[in-house]
Amino acid sequence: MSPGFGGFRRRSADAKQKIVCSHPLPRVFAVDLNDGDSERFQDSRFAGFSWYVLFTTMLVSLSALNIGWSIGMANISKPVIAQLHPTSILSSSSNEFPSRLKFSENAWSISVGVLSVGGLIGALVSNVIADTIGRRNTLVINNGFFLAGSVLMGTSTTALHFTLGRFVMGVGCGVASGVATVYVGEISPVRWRGFYGAFFQCSMVFGILVAQLASIYITTGLQWRIVVALPGVFSIVQIALLPLRVESPSYLIKARHVTEARHSLLKLRSGYDVSSEWQESLASLDSGEPGIRTSFVEPPCSASPTRPAQQPVENNSSDATMKNGLPAQNLSKISGSSSTASMQTRAASESGLGANIGVWQMLCGRTRDDLRHLVICCTVLMSLQQLSGISVTLFGGSDLSLAIFDPESPLSAPWACIVVCFTALPATLLCMLWVDKLGRRPMLLGSLGGMTICSVLISIGLFLGPSSMVMASVFLCYFLFNMGVGSIPWFLMAEYVPAYALGPTTVLCCSINWVLSLGLGLVVPVFEDTIPQWLFVIFGGITFVGFFFVMLFVPETMDRTVADVVAKHAGPMHVVIKCRRKTMIKKRSSGINGSLVSMQSNK
Repeated sequence: MSPGFGGFRRRSADAKQKIVCSHPLPRVFAVDLNDGDSERFQDSRFAGFSWYVLFTTMLVSLSALNIGWSIGMANISKPVIAQLHPTSILSSSSNEFPSRLKFSENAWSISVGVLSVGGLIGALVSNVIADTIGRRNTLVINNGFFLAGSVLMGTSTTALHFTLGRFVMGVGCGVASGVATVYVGEISPVRWRGFYGAFFQCSMVFGILVAQLASIYITTGLQWRIVVALPGVFSIVQIALLPLRVESPSYLIKARHVTEARHSLLKLRSGYDVSSEWQESLASLDSGEPGIRTSFVEPPCSASPTRPAQQPVENNSSDATMKNGLPAQNLSKISGSSSTASMQTRAASESGLGANIGVWQMLCGRTRDDLRHLVICCTVLMSLQQLSGISVTLFGGSDLSLAIFDPESPLSAPWACIVVCFTALPATLLCMLWVDKLGRRPMLLGSLGGMTICSVLISIGLFLGPSSMVMASVFLCYFLFNMGVGSIPWFLMAEYVPAYALGPTTVLCCSINWVLSLGLGLVVPVFEDTIPQWLFVIFGGITFVGFFFVMLFVPETMDRTVADVVAKHAGPMHVVIKCRRKTMIKKRSSGINGSLVSMQSNK
């Protein structure tokens, strides 16, 4: 039996048969130059752990570290930076760099919340920039916002000056949240997407933790300026090292840099046969608009009416040469040479690989694949990150954390927040290790279900008065948050949506996340002055609804390609439990039939 287009098959040592594909790809997609036998390479869709992808993900996660630093810095450092003053925020001290800036209460609240305003703006423009200059280059250039924000805050002399720096920093946070997750999702192998994708949340909580520790210990004189300027150091590291990593193959294909995309994919999947993944990348970028064709990246050895299909290659040495560079007649069709420029331009104009997909177009189901169900799932899960309430309560700059821990000892609340952050680190690490083994749905259900119980316990404790039960419930709630709903939605978008619609989906989800962060930052202080005990009742009700939403509607993506998920769950909102039950029945029936056939053959 011959494999399908781009397929592969192991060849045993004793039976050296030739593999004949109906549309064979050149063996340029077999990586090792020292081994011409490409059939011994495994399919890259089942690639294992890669140090190259890991180091690239760690460099990208420096942007998440800056986001966490910006969030955590403002929570504890208020007494150090702000000198409450009823006068205008434009007033400054006679010193060139005053030890404390004059803020009113409202001005400080605006300074904290303006980060979310900048994040919203950055998230809205992130897709346009990333589709224009690439994911990697966008992250590199985005460090300019982090550097500018760090300099503005570190040299601020007035509250307005400081607030402007927070806004610029927020723009960088918004761009990073929209691009970093897409980039990591596009370079990660299927079986390790959860592990690499959870790095974003892990780096974010680590940034919050280190920023809060620094805010406590660096408290004298002008040392707080060092705390607000440190994100610039992380940005310089990313500017220096990230350009050395490859660009996303999906972006390069979409931009019609096909040769660079081929080399990028070979670098990311060293030691694997990437032919099938290459074809899936082409298919996922096809937006399905009228007249779409992908002929400008057609495999060079496909059969045509005027040319028969390429015969199997028998010379291994020639294969090894092709791995480093295709023959001229084939390379011109894959990468596009000067002699075929007019043909490639004409094919590109008819191709849907560059077609722009709008958010409204997706929500109305007017794309090649009806993505309404999957996009709504991504949006709801990203919204639950903020609506669960635990993050804005602890790190939103409000005083509710004082009421939770010990209102009579305000100094204990910052240390309690730091201890909570320590619990977040092992939670994200457990998510990285378990999400590709247990699955996304079980992790999300356990996270939301546990948070519901913890929210109820916190509410009961606040009615009875601060106690150890309240503190333990807060620690456990934030632990469960980071082990599930805090980490998984960031990379689940790249597992639900094809590449042609991933940009608009990311913009929608990240924008909603920043809007809810800003809204809750304004609403929570109002509730904490009136009914703080009931606030966690509301949060518990939201996570309770989220638990049943995940149970009924959120599909599992573990060890599944995006094409498989879309093929199974395209269309309007539907219950996925029925789909899972049908799949289990089919597996059981196929297993029973297989056992019956084996019994008959034995007889």
